[in-house]
Amino acid sequence: MYRLVLLSIITGLMCWSGNIGAKEITLDGGGTYHQGDLTVTCGCGQSSTDSPLALNDCQYWDDFTKTCLSEKTTYVYKNIECIEACQHWEKFNSTCHYRTKCTFYPSQKSFVKTTCERFDDFKKRCLQTKDAKIGR
Repeated sequence: MYRLVLLSIITGLMCWSGNIGAKEITLDGGGTYHQGDLTVTCGCGQSSTDSPLALNDCQYWDDFTKTCLSEKTTYVYKNIECIEACQHWEKFNSTCHYRTKCTFYPSQKSFVKTTCERFDDFKKRCLQTKDAKIGR
């Protein structure tokens, strides 16, 4: 009985003393915390909540050479997404002449997608682009 009481007291003291002086510190991207000879630096650069997730996928696949000829990238931020892909593909030469472009604006929490509104098939270039806002 004496051992059980003594063991309970020692366990209680260890648990109680382990929580004394505990600190929780939150650092922003690039933030630094110093205490004595301890230095902690967040090397993440940018907060993950302010940057979209980029997912790559093959848009045009060559079965003969088993290679991807053109990739598409899907950007996802919370519940919105923007896809960069080949908009004007030349099948004969397996060449992309114009890719859509997604630009993310963290302060607006939205994307601007640039597409080709008018494409010159002879010169193989975009004559006029169009921007569309995706998100809030």
